[in-house]
Amino acid sequence: MLLGGFLKQSFSDYPGKIASVVFTKGCNFYCKYCHNPDLVRLSGDTINSDYVLEWIYNNRGLLGSVVISGGEPTIQKGLYSFVSEIKSYGLSVKLDTNCTNPNVVESLISDKLIDYIAMDIKAPLELSRYRDIVGETFSNSSLDSIRKTIDIIEQNDIDYEFRTTLLKPFHSAGDIKCIADNIHGNYYIQKFDDTITLQDIDNACVVDIQDIKKVVNRCSNKSCNIMVREGY
Repeated sequence: MLLGGFLKQSFSDYPGKIASVVFTKGCNFYCKYCHNPDLVRLSGDTINSDYVLEWIYNNRGLLGSVVISGGEPTIQKGLYSFVSEIKSYGLSVKLDTNCTNPNVVESLISDKLIDYIAMDIKAPLELSRYRDIVGETFSNSSLDSIRKTIDIIEQNDIDYEFRTTLLKPFHSAGDIKCIADNIHGNYYIQKFDDTITLQDIDNACVVDIQDIKKVVNRCSNKSCNIMVREGY
């Protein structure tokens, strides 16, 4: 596993559990507003995975879970064995993913190696909308993979959430309904973090919270529970 960051304890990354958060390096998306640009690229400093596993094992009594984030964890060849090791410590595992690798997600779920999935939905599920955010290498095949992963997540007995980070000029409040109409379960709206981004974005700003609330109230898909993340 190629790791770029390690947060030893977090009280907010796994619902109801104290977690260590492991950040993998490398991503198959190039989101312009990514707030972890050092994790997108494979270059730069890395953290020894054996050290991380040893720390988690030695402190497992203080933890309830481990969150695997990134970057994009599912492009890591060593993900399966890394998660298997953590599960052997008796800890819950949460996976943060853009869900472009359905076979990896399905394998982890079927082998009961993950307990919670947080899936980032970047935009309404349209090729041009995704490309505008993640880059021109995004293809129809990538979009099909995301749709397949959504089906896998929703059809299995696993805790999960969908989430979207909103910011102008890439999103409007109306995008919430477009996304919510195609998913079921908990769907979180997150505030754009402009502390640091992968690229400079002209005129970037948050989508107005009142506009968001108006759209949420009009959404007709009652099987999708839309919530605004704390701090918006």
